[in-house]
Amino acid sequence: MASISEPAAPSTAVRPTRPPVVSFALWDGGMSAFSSVILTFVFATYVASAVASEGAVGEEAITAAQAHGSQVLTTWQSIGAVAVALLAPLLGNLADRGGARNALLRITTLATVVTIALMPLVALDSDYLTLGAALIALAVVFSELAGVFVNSVLPEISSPADRGRISGTAWAVGYWGSIGCLGLVLVLFVMPGTGLLGITGEDGWNYRAIPLFVALWILVGTTPLMLRAPKHPASAPDERWNPWQGYAHIVRRVIRAFREEPVMLQYLVASAIYRDGLGAVFSIAGVLAANAYGFSFEGIIVFGIAANLVAGFGVYLGGKVDDRVGPRPVIIAGSLGVIVLGLVVLFFGSSLVFWIAGLAICLFVGPVQSASRNLLTRLSQPGRETENFGLYATTGRALGFLGTAAFAATVAISGETRTGILGIVLVMALGLIAFVPIRLGAAGRAAGTV
Repeated sequence: MASISEPAAPSTAVRPTRPPVVSFALWDGGMSAFSSVILTFVFATYVASAVASEGAVGEEAITAAQAHGSQVLTTWQSIGAVAVALLAPLLGNLADRGGARNALLRITTLATVVTIALMPLVALDSDYLTLGAALIALAVVFSELAGVFVNSVLPEISSPADRGRISGTAWAVGYWGSIGCLGLVLVLFVMPGTGLLGITGEDGWNYRAIPLFVALWILVGTTPLMLRAPKHPASAPDERWNPWQGYAHIVRRVIRAFREEPVMLQYLVASAIYRDGLGAVFSIAGVLAANAYGFSFEGIIVFGIAANLVAGFGVYLGGKVDDRVGPRPVIIAGSLGVIVLGLVVLFFGSSLVFWIAGLAICLFVGPVQSASRNLLTRLSQPGRETENFGLYATTGRALGFLGTAAFAATVAISGETRTGILGIVLVMALGLIAFVPIRLGAAGRAAGTV
């Protein structure tokens, strides 16, 4: 056994061994099932649509009940966004200064699993609407906090020369994990009838059983990294830590960054805007498919599988391009691609165009997200990665209303769901306009270039 004073081997932090890289990617493959199955395509739809409208009689009453369900769902998610904004930088500070990164990674990941495993309690009864919305929001909080700690692992298992590839591969595994989980959910629980498992649809059990399957999927995928994450030494091991001191340190950190790291702060704001537009692309995909193009529930899942397949391929290639040319060109080109293709969907309203252009959009979403994560690791000073990813999550959440609010506003003005795409396009354009003038220097270019 190593002595207490013996430092961790430097190779662990500088150059990855193969198992941590694989574990890092598998974490994305496991956790992606939450965003795709619970949050986007399946369980949230069950809560906001089926649970909310249970007992309503007549088309008008059902429509009103479903609108109320959507309102309750988004309200609870807004509360969750505030919680993430308050907790992410605080826990990121604790992770870096106190060396608690790996413990917090395990706690938040397991808390996500437990919260999802409680979702079968949401019966097919409108009285359970609030419980369902609250559990989904709580799972969002835990999963996003876990993502803060996982993102900070990236610079410890990569070098500047291969960081884009490793980040992109992990994002790709996440999309491929979504494909596998969505496909199994479709076959086992949804079709034919109530799925091959034959779970009865009475009281919604064929949908209520899905979270148990997702919880197991996440646990299997995330366990390797929980067990094998590199050691993260404390930057201030002798200091006592409490929340008030943590927040005071964050305030001082931001003030200091204004003087010493203005580029990073500019990037955090700009990326928060365009990342919110990217998030809205996936969060409203199911709504668009159902309400604007008349997709069936099974059709929405099939589209989700296809979207994740294309996105996985795109982000894998995007990671290689990132290593070759740097994250800045990837972010600019990817954002432009989403904007142009979004306008195509807006002005040509056929289902075929939605399929083609929608899947093409998925080629660009993943590379932009992956390159954004990579760029922050390049802009972060050593030892402050987790703290900066906490600020990354906070700024994202602080502006996290833009995409959905712009979508809702354009729909309210026009009275047509499809026009909500314009709101997302405008948010993406605003984020791109804020990002392009930032002078990133070598951080935005390929490793080794001047």
